Amino acid sequence: MLSALETYFFSQSGPRPLEPWRAFLSQLPAWYIWVPATPLVFHLARRWRLGRPFQVRAWAGHLLACLGVGGLFALVYTVCQRAFAPGMGGNGPSFAPMLLRFWLGWLPMMAMTYAAVVGVAQSLASQQRAREKERQAAALAVELSVARLQALQVQLHPHFLFNTLNAIVVLVREQETDTAARMLVLLGDILRGLLRQGATQEVSLREEVAVLSRYLEIQQLRFQDRLRVDWDVDEALLDARVPHLVLQPLVENAIRHGVSARSAAGVLHIRARRQGAALTLEVEDDGPGLPPGFDLERSPGIGLSNTRARLSQLYGDAGRVVVTPPREGVGTVATVTLPFHSVAAVAEVGAPRG
Repeated sequence: MLSALETYFFSQSGPRPLEPWRAFLSQLPAWYIWVPATPLVFHLARRWRLGRPFQVRAWAGHLLACLGVGGLFALVYTVCQRAFAPGMGGNGPSFAPMLLRFWLGWLPMMAMTYAAVVGVAQSLASQQRAREKERQAAALAVELSVARLQALQVQLHPHFLFNTLNAIVVLVREQETDTAARMLVLLGDILRGLLRQGATQEVSLREEVAVLSRYLEIQQLRFQDRLRVDWDVDEALLDARVPHLVLQPLVENAIRHGVSARSAAGVLHIRARRQGAALTLEVEDDGPGLPPGFDLERSPGIGLSNTRARLSQLYGDAGRVVVTPPREGVGTVATVTLPFHSVAAVAEVGAPRG
């Protein structure tokens, strides 16, 4: 359009002014050769990337392509000039000299246009490569996170299993066969649930409470009247998503370092509360409390370190575990905080839209 306007106004000062339609038809068709040429140049730009100055093959290929596009432009331009703008191009009786003159005359403009198209093509290709690298990096990060979570979960299962089996062995040695048999049945139920969950990282709080109830029943059979469990879990929170076996290591620690350390009966308080966008899970015992100088960051225990690592992998800074003394009395409170999201919300997000 700009070339046609320039030709039209330039012709008005000459001996043979052009009508507007002649000026446009003498210019527009030649420029439209860039419509089929642009995809070709994009393809060449992807094939021959102009990075280093000594890439002879790439530079030679683009030079030949530029000369070819310029020659095609000159051919169409010459035909249009002879047909619609006689006298403007100084056309003589021979077609070839006129074609050569237009080819050489328009070559700088064709080179600039070609360079602009190559620049856009390489910029888009660079952005695409950057996005692909980001996508690959994100995919690798997800795979690494899943691998770490699965490793942590694999670590947790035998840890839980061996501790329970040790308790059963003690009962067998003490000839408490009925109690040991009941514990084996409960352990079988727990193991079936673990196998059914497989590598699942999150379950509903309802499922977590069900597994924990069987585990606590095993411990109550072991400790008999020395262990009492107080549940404070709002039924409205049972559909919340929580990490699989997130409470079991905390309960195990509370029994080992709290209830077992007491000569009298002990109580475990298990609570679940929602605080805005966060879900808080608490396990409190009334044992002797934390040892002097206790530091969660340096705790060598598998249960706490495993729980901290899993929460970090799943939720980042939004998932954490804190171990503190209770507000009143003696004992220890282990508190897990994580983002609240429910099974219903996850299903709704994943459901197809009608």
